[in-house]
Order: sequence, then structure tokens, then C-alpha cells
Amino acid sequence: MTSVPASGARPARRPNRGLRRYLPSALTVAAYVILIIAVAPLIIVFGTALNAETMAFPPRIWTLDWMVAAITDERFVVGALNSAVVAGVAAALSTGFALPIALLVNRLPVRYARIVSLAFLGPLLVPSIIFALALYQVMVFTVGSANPLALMIGHVIITLPFPVRTVTAATEDLDPALHDAAASVGARPLYAFWRITFPLLKPGIVAGFLFAFLVSWNDFNISIFLSPYSYQLLPIKIYEYLLYDYKPVVAAVAAWSVIGTGALIMLIDRLVGLNVFIGKR
Repeated sequence: MTSVPASGARPARRPNRGLRRYLPSALTVAAYVILIIAVAPLIIVFGTALNAETMAFPPRIWTLDWMVAAITDERFVVGALNSAVVAGVAAALSTGFALPIALLVNRLPVRYARIVSLAFLGPLLVPSIIFALALYQVMVFTVGSANPLALMIGHVIITLPFPVRTVTAATEDLDPALHDAAASVGARPLYAFWRITFPLLKPGIVAGFLFAFLVSWNDFNISIFLSPYSYQLLPIKIYEYLLYDYKPVVAAVAAWSVIGTGALIMLIDRLVGLNVFIGKR
């Protein structure tokens, strides 16, 4: 039985569902605002690199001269090569150290595994400039001054948490029965690890290496304290250039660095997926 509204009473208005369908929610608006804030500095960097005159945004006269100069200037090329060498070696060492650590964490009870995992995330909790100053003082006391060895030690320590996390995440789906089954048919431990365990951990190893490479490549605080004057990395070259000159070429160098970083992140996502960094434990 349908109720009839009282005399003179206005029927309730139904919400306009069609209008609400096209109006974004507050959460959506907030997400887009945060995205714009995050992307805006990159847009300014690229726009400044394409300006023909001075460091200004938006560009008044468009040119690619500064982008070409950034990859032909000897100072930045040498700095980039030095950064690539240090980042590659540091990433390889930290990933190699992370492998036995992750296997140990996988064998521990969950309570102790969390404690060990958090302990190796310690370098991320300490401001890197404080850590760099402390390591610099240690090197002064031991070897007399900063040197490439001190620089490498610093980069290995600050990059170690990333492969530890990714390889540990990869071990969470590792079935110990596979290794035991290989041993039961006569496979030696090293052979069983290389043919069974290592291929299963490869996604975490690759992701950890690439993440560690990116962190080392972009590091400034450790490098400014521990780099010898004869072996300066790209972030230091950029900093020195900004102190004595102010041309769009430095924005072009940053633009190329952003392009390379983005390419590596896309490579990680394509090869193993970015979710490998999350894990369960």
C-alpha cells in the first residue's frame, strides 16, 4: 500500500545520483593535490633545463642545448662515472651481505625475525648527515683522512636496508622442504642453494640491487663528508656548480638523473614488480 503525503507537504528530494557520479570525493581531490605537489618540482626542473637564457620557469625560449651540454661537460661526465662505479660496487656488496641475513631471518621465529629485520633498518632511522659525520671521525682516527674505502663503507651501510628488505620478502615464499628434498637425493648444500634457492630469490636480489644502486647514486650527505677531492661524485659536482655558477645546465643534469632513476624504477616494476619490497614479516 503506497502512503500518500499529507496535504501541503512537499515530497522529499532524491539525491541527484547522476551529478554525484561526476563529482570527485574529498579523498580523490586530496590524492590529486598530493600528486600535483609531488610532480611539480620535476616539471619545474625539466622546464628550467629547457630554458635558453637563465634558471627560470616557465621557459621563455625553448632549447635542448643545456640537455646536450649536461652529457658533454667533462665535470658532470666524470662525476656521473664515479657515481656509477661507487653505486654499482656498493649495491653489489650490500646485496651480497643481504643474502645470508635474509636466509637467517627466514629461519628465525617470527618474533625474533622482526627484531633482526628492524635492526638492519637502523641506518634509515638515523639522519644520514649525522651518520656521515660519525663515520668521517672514525676514518680520521683510523686512516687519517677520508678515502675511497671510507666512502664505499658508508655507501654499503646506507644501502644495506633495501636489499635486506627485498630479499627477506622473497624468502617468505621459500619452502624449506625444497632444499631438504634436494639434499635427500644427494645434492650438496652449495649446489642445492645455487640450483634451487637462488633462482627463487632472484626477484628480491635484483630489486634489492637496483634499489641500493638508486640510493647510492642519489646520496649527498655521505659523499660530501667521505669523498676524496680527487674522486668526487655527481651530487658533489652539482653542489659545487651551484656555488660558483647558476646556469640551466645544472637543471639539465638533474633532469637526466630523473630520467635514469625513472627508467630503473620501471625496470624493477617490469622485472620483479614493486610489491617485492613489501613482504609479510
